[in-house]
Amino acid sequence: MASGEQLPKKVFYINIYQLNYKPSSGCEFFESYEVGGSYIAYCKVLESYITRSKVHKCETLYKDCPFRKVGVKASLQDNEASATS
Repeated sequence: MASGEQLPKKVFYINIYQLNYKPSSGCEFFESYEVGGSYIAYCKVLESYITRSKVHKCETLYKDCPFRKVGVKASLQDNEASATS
């Protein structure tokens, strides 16, 4: 987890992202950040913060997430490309 100074991008409308607990997920593309005593979640595939109403899905249903599947596929293609070069 990174501090608020290391956020991937500026947070607009922080109220829709703020959580009163530290979220966690088994998804390799999920990150959480502390911001002023609250937490926000971030999806590296979407390059976007996750709204508070959607975080629960990332925590419990990440194996079926279509964005995670795209990220895994892209990671595999990147690994294959670097192995052949």
